[in-house]
Amino acid sequence: MKLKTENIFQVVEVKASPSDIYDLLLDETTHSAFTNKSATIDAREGGNFAFCNNNHQGYFIRLIKNKRIILAWTHRRFPKNHYTIVDLTLERLENDGTRISLNQLGVPESCDGWLTEAWRKTYWEPLEQFVLEEEFSEA
Repeated sequence: MKLKTENIFQVVEVKASPSDIYDLLLDETTHSAFTNKSATIDAREGGNFAFCNNNHQGYFIRLIKNKRIILAWTHRRFPKNHYTIVDLTLERLENDGTRISLNQLGVPESCDGWLTEAWRKTYWEPLEQFVLEEEFSEA
Protein backbone atom coordinates (compact mmCIF):
# COMPACT_ATOMS: atom_id res chain seq x y z
CA MET A 1 0.00 0.00 0.00
CA LYS A 2 1.31 3.42 -0.97
CA LEU A 3 0.88 6.20 1.53
CA LYS A 4 -0.13 9.57 0.09
CA THR A 5 1.87 12.38 1.65
CA GLU A 6 2.01 16.15 1.73
CA ASN A 7 4.63 18.68 2.74
CA ILE A 8 4.21 21.49 5.26
CA PHE A 9 6.09 24.74 4.73
CA GLN A 10 5.85 27.61 7.22
CA VAL A 11 7.84 30.76 7.87
CA VAL A 12 7.71 32.75 11.09
CA GLU A 13 9.78 35.70 12.32
CA VAL A 14 10.71 35.95 16.00
CA LYS A 15 12.36 38.82 17.87
CA ALA A 16 15.33 36.85 19.19
CA SER A 17 18.70 35.94 17.76
CA PRO A 18 19.28 32.68 15.88
CA SER A 19 21.45 31.47 18.78
CA ASP A 20 18.62 32.12 21.25
CA ILE A 21 16.09 30.29 19.04
CA TYR A 22 18.47 27.38 18.47
CA ASP A 23 19.01 27.05 22.22
CA LEU A 24 15.28 27.37 23.01
CA LEU A 25 14.42 24.58 20.60
CA LEU A 26 17.17 22.21 21.75
CA ASP A 27 17.20 22.74 25.53
CA GLU A 28 14.81 20.46 27.43
CA THR A 29 13.95 23.05 30.07
CA THR A 30 13.16 25.95 27.75
CA HIS A 31 11.48 23.71 25.16
CA SER A 32 9.16 22.47 27.89
CA ALA A 33 8.67 26.00 29.22
CA PHE A 34 7.48 27.57 25.98
CA THR A 35 5.38 24.59 24.79
CA ASN A 36 4.07 23.85 28.28
CA LYS A 37 4.63 20.16 27.48
CA SER A 38 7.38 17.72 28.48
CA ALA A 39 10.46 17.30 26.31
CA THR A 40 13.42 14.93 26.36
CA ILE A 41 16.27 16.05 24.13
CA ASP A 42 19.69 14.54 23.38
CA ALA A 43 20.87 17.45 21.23
CA ARG A 44 23.50 15.80 19.08
CA GLU A 45 23.46 14.25 15.63
CA GLY A 46 21.95 10.80 16.10
CA GLY A 47 20.50 11.81 19.47
CA ASN A 48 16.87 11.04 20.26
CA PHE A 49 14.09 13.41 21.21
CA ALA A 50 10.53 13.20 22.51
CA PHE A 51 8.47 16.42 22.40
CA CYS A 52 4.99 17.47 23.49
CA ASN A 53 4.37 14.84 26.15
CA ASN A 54 5.91 12.11 23.94
CA ASN A 55 3.51 12.79 21.04
CA HIS A 56 6.45 13.53 18.69
CA GLN A 57 9.54 11.38 18.71
CA GLY A 58 12.57 10.77 16.55
CA TYR A 59 16.22 11.63 16.21
CA PHE A 60 18.46 14.43 15.02
CA ILE A 61 19.92 13.95 11.55
CA ARG A 62 21.90 17.19 11.28
CA LEU A 63 22.61 20.08 13.64
CA ILE A 64 24.36 23.22 12.41
CA LYS A 65 24.67 25.48 15.43
CA ASN A 66 22.43 28.54 15.25
CA LYS A 67 21.53 27.81 11.60
CA ARG A 68 19.78 24.52 10.96
CA ILE A 69 18.09 21.56 12.67
CA ILE A 70 17.09 18.48 10.66
CA LEU A 71 15.09 15.73 12.35
CA ALA A 72 13.59 12.36 11.53
CA TRP A 73 10.20 12.95 13.15
CA THR A 74 7.14 10.83 13.83
CA HIS A 75 3.87 11.42 15.64
CA ARG A 76 1.77 8.97 17.63
CA ARG A 77 -1.06 9.49 15.10
CA PHE A 78 1.12 8.56 12.09
CA PRO A 79 1.10 5.06 10.61
CA LYS A 80 3.44 2.75 12.49
CA ASN A 81 7.13 3.31 11.63
CA HIS A 82 6.38 6.31 9.37
CA TYR A 83 8.83 9.18 9.79
CA THR A 84 8.87 12.59 8.18
CA ILE A 85 11.84 14.89 7.71
CA VAL A 86 11.58 18.20 9.56
CA ASP A 87 14.06 20.81 8.32
CA LEU A 88 14.26 24.01 10.38
CA THR A 89 16.41 26.83 9.02
CA LEU A 90 17.28 29.86 11.16
CA GLU A 91 18.16 33.08 9.34
CA ARG A 92 19.26 36.30 11.05
CA LEU A 93 17.15 39.30 10.07
CA GLU A 94 18.37 42.87 9.73
CA ASN A 95 16.47 43.81 12.91
CA ASP A 96 18.42 41.07 14.76
CA GLY A 97 15.38 38.83 14.86
CA THR A 98 15.24 35.37 13.29
CA ARG A 99 13.29 33.99 10.37
CA ILE A 100 12.45 30.34 11.07
CA SER A 101 11.62 28.30 7.99
CA LEU A 102 9.98 24.93 8.59
CA ASN A 103 9.84 22.35 5.82
CA GLN A 104 8.27 19.05 6.85
CA LEU A 105 8.44 16.40 4.14
CA GLY A 106 6.35 13.26 3.88
CA VAL A 107 3.42 14.08 6.17
CA PRO A 108 0.61 11.55 5.78
CA GLU A 109 -2.14 13.21 3.76
CA SER A 110 -4.68 12.49 6.49
CA CYS A 111 -2.58 14.45 9.01
CA ASP A 112 -1.43 17.57 7.16
CA GLY A 113 -4.42 19.74 8.10
CA TRP A 114 -4.33 19.36 11.88
CA LEU A 115 -0.52 19.20 11.90
CA THR A 116 -0.19 22.48 9.99
CA GLU A 117 -2.34 24.14 12.65
CA ALA A 118 -0.52 22.32 15.47
CA TRP A 119 2.83 23.82 14.42
CA ARG A 120 1.30 27.31 14.75
CA LYS A 121 -0.54 26.68 18.02
CA THR A 122 2.01 24.47 19.78
CA TYR A 123 5.27 26.01 18.57
CA TRP A 124 5.26 29.35 16.79
CA GLU A 125 2.68 31.30 18.80
CA PRO A 126 3.98 30.10 22.22
CA LEU A 127 7.60 30.66 21.10
CA GLU A 128 6.85 34.24 20.05
CA GLN A 129 5.08 34.89 23.37
CA PHE A 130 7.86 33.25 25.41
CA VAL A 131 10.51 35.37 23.71
CA LEU A 132 8.53 38.56 24.40
CA GLU A 133 7.93 37.67 28.05
CA GLU A 134 11.52 36.62 28.68
CA GLU A 135 12.87 39.73 26.92
CA PHE A 136 15.57 37.92 25.00
CA SER A 137 18.49 39.91 23.78
CA GLU A 138 18.29 40.65 20.08
CA ALA A 139 22.05 40.59 19.71
